[in-house]
Amino acid sequence: MARSRIGSVKQRVVLAGLGLAAAALAVVGGVSAKPAGVTKAHAAPLVAFLLPENVTPRWEGFDKPTFVAALKKLVPGVQIDVLNALNDPAKQLSQADAELTKGAKVLVVAPIDGKAFGVEAKKAEAQGAKVVAYDRLISGAKIDAYISFDGVAVGKAQGTWLLGHVKPGARVAIINGSTTDDNAHLFNKGYMSVLAPAAKAGKIKIVGPADGTWTPGWDPPTAQSEMEQLLTKYHNGIDAVLSANDGMAGGIIAALKAVGLAGKVPVTGQDASLEGVQNILRGYQGMSVFKDFRLQAPAAAKVTAALLQGKALPGINKQVANGAGNVPSVILPVVAVDASNLSLLVKDGFINQYLGGLKTVCKGMPKVSICK
Repeated sequence: MARSRIGSVKQRVVLAGLGLAAAALAVVGGVSAKPAGVTKAHAAPLVAFLLPENVTPRWEGFDKPTFVAALKKLVPGVQIDVLNALNDPAKQLSQADAELTKGAKVLVVAPIDGKAFGVEAKKAEAQGAKVVAYDRLISGAKIDAYISFDGVAVGKAQGTWLLGHVKPGARVAIINGSTTDDNAHLFNKGYMSVLAPAAKAGKIKIVGPADGTWTPGWDPPTAQSEMEQLLTKYHNGIDAVLSANDGMAGGIIAALKAVGLAGKVPVTGQDASLEGVQNILRGYQGMSVFKDFRLQAPAAAKVTAALLQGKALPGINKQVANGAGNVPSVILPVVAVDASNLSLLVKDGFINQYLGGLKTVCKGMPKVSICK
């Protein structure tokens, strides 16, 4: 009898405990303990940061951590989903769909295909979500903001540097970025504004396609293959290469090494990546274009915070046409760097903050420039 009463007491205690636990779970889950509207009102806003690929170091290494840290500081409690589409346009559209379904208030997108993403931007607008084009323009749809660097200025810096480092009559090959990336066309516009008149005047000769070879996905191995084909076609008769970024420059340099031309043929780049800076120190790459992501990602974070808070957009300094109207834009400046002024990257802290410091940059490098 005593055991029966004790068992009965224990059973009541367990059931009571289970009841309390269930009630607690209901409160935490917000499923039945609170009306849906109350939970929604207190939910932290969701922002999706959609990156294009991971072959270019800047996206995962620079932009992602900088944007996330800046936005969290501006909007405490904000939820941020960072997704990388790995150069798959369809995957990026699917990622955007999933984020909209989750209730994302702002999509910050570096589109793989700016035109194709316009359809998704229209969908976001219909749902009441905001869209910010990050680094690359989204075309054919109304979007809320565009944050980037001056793409034409990037190309002009590359073309001007190259023209100043070749002899009269030099044979110049041009390796462009991805044709689906609006920026690649802006870069091309910039350097062709320098190189095309020089070619017309007989100062240089452009080998290969007149406006350059386009590289799907900015893929370095593809750029290497393109360079190998050009070297074969012109019997290694190439005196300089306009490469649109550092990653592709790495592939181009590999092709030049194979025929003994690395270090003899000036090659341009962009992004001031670790690979790019080290190739400049080795003498394999002539220059890069420094785009300070410490300015871009925080600028995008400030615009995103303003959109979430219903405030006026900060830092707007230009209106950029995208085929569906003018987009309020923050367009940032760029700086050309080569062995003569790499110290700029040391003085402003970029090498220490993003490239691992001089110890990392100079490991195994010749004692030149910043590594003396």
